[in-house]
Amino acid sequence: MRSLVAVLVAVGPAVTACASSGPRPAPSVPAVDRVGTTVFPASQRRQVPDLVGTTIDGTRLNLGALAGHGVVVLNVWASWCAPCRSESRTLGTLSRQLAGRGVRFVGIDEQDSPEKAREFAARAGVEYPSLSDRDGRLLAQLSELPSTGIPSTLVVDRDGMIAGRIVGAVHVASLSRLISRVDSGG
Repeated sequence: MRSLVAVLVAVGPAVTACASSGPRPAPSVPAVDRVGTTVFPASQRRQVPDLVGTTIDGTRLNLGALAGHGVVVLNVWASWCAPCRSESRTLGTLSRQLAGRGVRFVGIDEQDSPEKAREFAARAGVEYPSLSDRDGRLLAQLSELPSTGIPSTLVVDRDGMIAGRIVGAVHVASLSRLISRVDSGG
């Protein structure tokens, strides 16, 4: 048993070094694989990328046109994702409730056909636009989010800066608190 412990102690740092030798997010971005809510301090915020693409309804959308006009909630989802199904009604309801405050919601649908995505959105009551991202090109531009962990949500402040994120399914209370904090300048 002692020899096994000695081997683990000796090999542990090497395994950790190998696991961390791949591409990493920018040092200012807190660990992207941490499930939960993160509020980025002003010094760690960056401008939301100008994501441009076709929505699941076939129209063009430019996220940059929304940035700077109010808080934007950007949710990454897929019809085949079980946690996405559990959060979708919450997002649809909040988008309608907060529209009067100038909060806009946008989805990014990952690796879906537009037909399945539209059916999913209709069943969930999601009326806001969702960009189709069949190849992951749009998600790859969002270094604050895990490249394979969906659902994930970013909250963009009124200046177009990524101010917070939720990795994992959103809940009414946590997303509402994050939006209020970002909307009030926090």
